[in-house]
Amino acid sequence: HSSACSEFYVDENTFKERLKLFFIKNQRSSLRIRIFNFCLKLLTCVLYIIRVMTDNPAQELIFWVDRKVPVWAIQVSPKKMHVFFQGNIWEQIFQVSFLLEMLNTVPFIITIFWPPLRNLFIPVFLNCWLAKCALESMINDLHRAIQRTHSAMFNQVLILICTLLCLVFTGTCGIQHLERAGKKSLSLFNALYFCIVTFSTVGFGDVTPQIWPSQLLVVVMICVALVVLPLQFEELIYLWMERQKSGGNYSRHRAQTERHVVLCVSTLKIDLLMDFLNEFYAHPHTQDHYVVILCPCEVDVQVRRILQIPLWSQRVIYLQGSALKNQDLLRAKMDDAEACFILSSRNEADRMAADHQTILRAWAVKDFAPNCPLYVQILKPENKFHVKFADHVVCEEEFKYAMLALNCLCPATSTLITLLVHTSRGQ
Repeated sequence: HSSACSEFYVDENTFKERLKLFFIKNQRSSLRIRIFNFCLKLLTCVLYIIRVMTDNPAQELIFWVDRKVPVWAIQVSPKKMHVFFQGNIWEQIFQVSFLLEMLNTVPFIITIFWPPLRNLFIPVFLNCWLAKCALESMINDLHRAIQRTHSAMFNQVLILICTLLCLVFTGTCGIQHLERAGKKSLSLFNALYFCIVTFSTVGFGDVTPQIWPSQLLVVVMICVALVVLPLQFEELIYLWMERQKSGGNYSRHRAQTERHVVLCVSTLKIDLLMDFLNEFYAHPHTQDHYVVILCPCEVDVQVRRILQIPLWSQRVIYLQGSALKNQDLLRAKMDDAEACFILSSRNEADRMAADHQTILRAWAVKDFAPNCPLYVQILKPENKFHVKFADHVVCEEEFKYAMLALNCLCPATSTLITLLVHTSRGQ
């Protein structure tokens, strides 16, 4: 056992492991490396555009281009640096991104030792797909570094936009280069115009590829777009529907400009909801407050009908989520709330289990928003000890026994107190 521990300790302290720990496992260092990698990929794409703009338009060769020495030197430098930061090759050799990396890196390394190949055409524009992967990883590392949970919706929209841009850029550069072998070459702008028109399904026909390789590339790009884009749109629509079903997010701007309270319940019953809303809005000082309901269950038909009544629809917001998850507490903007109410239904079959759930939710809310006033309803008196940190704790059984005791001392005391504390409609 000791030898295994010492072997693990030595392995973790090798130079390779320390580098891996700093550059990959450490969140902030990993974020810097990914930003650097993303900038390198963007730089290679920009250099490809510069090379095309400075190329000889009269040249009709596909495999050879007119690459100026300064452009070649700048293109080779990022490749050498990226090889240094590549990491463990065996971990990446079976990935498509690794094949693209080798396709764009190895030829440039060869040109260092064999100068006649410096004008060899290399599809550097494919680095846009590597830049897309680097951007996705960079966004994930960014949110991990700042300790903030990011939205799956944001990630999916980002992936969709990047995919569209990569498809257009790949098609533009590929068609422009292949058309060099035709009778009349296309400029980069005309190729971009053709791709935009083609992907928008308009197809004016004023600019078209003239030779079969570029026409074949157009067919391939359209097939790829027909396969990839619908899948991503489907995922985006699914996330949107799930977000709408769960109630979305409470606006941070509204939370900072309007006052709101959060109601946390395990199951939302119609009697519990109506009792809370009627009592809460009976006080004139709470008329301008919003009520954000945070419940893990999907809203039922009766509650949905109540929330659609104009009296409540403008003031009550339902979010499907759990108070035990920081992401859902963030959606409810618990840190900006005026108060948090954690209630339980008085008809719970297992009152002890209901109290356990209430205690866990109270701990989670207090840990997430320590400055938010906490109002907790406990069913069993022996469980009050666990929520002593709450600002106000109400125990139903304790209150009921106290009322019975007062009623024994002075008849009708319970009736008087009930009428005083409960909102009466005069009915």
